[in-house]
Amino acid sequence: MSIETKDEPGFRIIYDSMLSEGINVFIYFGLLAVAITLWRLIAKNVSQTEKYLLLGAWGILPPIWFLVEYFFIFLPYGIKGSFDYFQYGQNVASKVWAAIFALISVSLYTSKGE
Repeated sequence: MSIETKDEPGFRIIYDSMLSEGINVFIYFGLLAVAITLWRLIAKNVSQTEKYLLLGAWGILPPIWFLVEYFFIFLPYGIKGSFDYFQYGQNVASKVWAAIFALISVSLYTSKGE
């Protein structure tokens, strides 16, 4: 079943219902990961090792997800006409990812002398 969308203001769907629900769960998991990362970074007892693990996880996992979602989920299952919305969503998500990655990096750099 192919649903075609137009690029108009408002909420747009890029996947059919069942796949969309799965992607939404993954998005909630990502938001939880952001919250946990920020919580750990502001903790007073966070170790350098934990920061390096966070940096490694944030440096590897989100870019892999962007590739997997595009090539293995969006291309075969995306709703026709929704590419602009998909691209916008990935653009926003990549900026959040880059900000978290930079924050972890700055946290590592500034706490070296402590």
